[in-house]
Amino acid sequence: MGVSAEMQLQPLSAVALRGSKARFNCSTTLTPSAMTWTFNRFLVVTIIEASGVLITADRFSVTNFTTPGNYKWEFIISNVQRSDTEVGCQGMGGERQLATLSVQERGSVEIVGGNQTKTEGAQTEFQCQAVGWFPEPSMSWSVNGVEKSCNRSSVPQGSLFNSSCTLTVTAIKNSTVQCLVTVPALNTPESNTVFLAVNKNTKRDQTVLIAITVAFSAAALLFLIIYGIVFFCLRKKSGYQEAAMRAQVQSQNRAPATQNVRGRGNQGYITDGHDGHTNGGVWVTNFNKPQNLDDFFEDGPSKHRHMTLV
Repeated sequence: MGVSAEMQLQPLSAVALRGSKARFNCSTTLTPSAMTWTFNRFLVVTIIEASGVLITADRFSVTNFTTPGNYKWEFIISNVQRSDTEVGCQGMGGERQLATLSVQERGSVEIVGGNQTKTEGAQTEFQCQAVGWFPEPSMSWSVNGVEKSCNRSSVPQGSLFNSSCTLTVTAIKNSTVQCLVTVPALNTPESNTVFLAVNKNTKRDQTVLIAITVAFSAAALLFLIIYGIVFFCLRKKSGYQEAAMRAQVQSQNRAPATQNVRGRGNQGYITDGHDGHTNGGVWVTNFNKPQNLDDFFEDGPSKHRHMTLV
């Protein structure tokens, strides 16, 4: 038998939470006549090919995973404690292989103050406290699933650590706030979750609404002013055109009468006495009633008459 076979122990460094189980594997390509396991330098398990397995305490157990060409046993430690630090494996006639065990402790996680309600835009602080951890834990925040780092401070409390971490955020929308705390022995961080409720800033909303209303009102007023100016210009242009047309029509209606009659329609016109000729005559500008010709030459400042020679 391979009494001088070299043993391989895995893992060489293990971590476990206090009260949980720790597992180690010892293997070799040659089958030894005996294999021993030590725990904190005390012999706790003896495996003899000829007679079987001898275990000294209930906390320990072994499982055979031997396959052809690979002699392998698993050593299991239950209810590990902070004082558990070393595991050894040795084959008959070979050197002992040593591995270290780090037993860690999981404490509590609390967000001081719990849920919060803030006005939109306000600065908000959340403080997370991790109490009773070993070793000093890692801490971080998650806001709506987005991880955020923080500056951690820790205080030793006996063999444990009490740590705290503060998050400052601006209240923008309703959010889920989570504090995450972990040590290497944890597969999933311990967490605590609170909620941030955000009240909308009604004053700002009213300001925005007023600004929008004023903008639309100004646009409507500007449109009405432009429409009024255009309408006024069109009406004025139309009025000019109508006046010009009326003046043209009146001028056309007067022209024939002036050329053919030459003032005979005026009841104040008097010929010069020659039949059929109008080379001379008097236009009388008083159309109220017929007058004698002598009246036009009556003296006196109160009876002045105008006449026109044609």
